[in-house]
Amino acid sequence: MKSMLSLDLEGRQIKLYPGDSVSKWGEITHATTEGILVLITKVDQGSWSSSDGYKVGTEHFIPWNKLSFRFENTPE
Repeated sequence: MKSMLSLDLEGRQIKLYPGDSVSKWGEITHATTEGILVLITKVDQGSWSSSDGYKVGTEHFIPWNKLSFRFENTPE
């Protein structure tokens, strides 16, 4: 059985937490047994005015047990 690490994730574009009220896209920069590092490439806050949390150009570590994503290119 393959693990997530055998999928060659680095460089892949993803949408973080699909269905969340604030849409976030990023590029996986590193994948480890503990989780992934994601460089945020776009954030769409919709009608939400808070600027807390994810910002374009920041890198976040997300552990596997807290992660939900789908492979998806960042929209223009």
